[in-house]
Amino acid sequence: MALSAQFANGQMKPNWKFRNELLANLISPQDTIYIQDRHNLEKFIGFKFTDTTATISYQTTMGDKIFVLIKEGKFEPTKHKLNLSDTVYKFINNKKQVDYLVVKNLIDDKQAFGIDGVVPNKEFRELKIKWDDKWLTIPDSSFKNLYEIHPRTLETYVSKDKKLIYLYISGSDGAGGYSIKFVFDKTGFKTRLISTNECTDGYDFLDALPIDCE
Repeated sequence: MALSAQFANGQMKPNWKFRNELLANLISPQDTIYIQDRHNLEKFIGFKFTDTTATISYQTTMGDKIFVLIKEGKFEPTKHKLNLSDTVYKFINNKKQVDYLVVKNLIDDKQAFGIDGVVPNKEFRELKIKWDDKWLTIPDSSFKNLYEIHPRTLETYVSKDKKLIYLYISGSDGAGGYSIKFVFDKTGFKTRLISTNECTDGYDFLDALPIDCE
């Protein structure tokens, strides 16, 4: 069944300035249904943070008990295939010299978020969610190409119908900044939305809120 235009676009307007940029990073075009203004949703409170972890045990207004854990760990280059940049050379007076670098940011043949042509220090190591008495199914592939996450930026919300959890987190090595929104239902991971836009608030971008760059 075809989705209605309003439902298919979530809250994103057809003429939104950054529409194509956000769509380009979606896993599926239908993921626009998860573009929602988090400011209108129930936000989890009471997170506990360390430099490498964030945890919470939260009970929603509907009585659902939810536990969230995220953890990052040291990146070990020898365990990965790195293709971070290519060197382009030129010849001057018959001497080969470096001209410039082409940044690729590929780790294990996948785009690596949170870096800018350099080896990351930390990787997203673990993501666990328990909804009432059930651990959600969350494949490693949903977070394994995310690096230099900042646990203290974690924000988590439950949808208005209480059927979905939205988890926002950002990361950066100082240059390769990104924000990501994970979507889960009561069985597990559904999808993720990601932004590398640097001139807007990353979470607002994922919610299709910015009118222009700041």
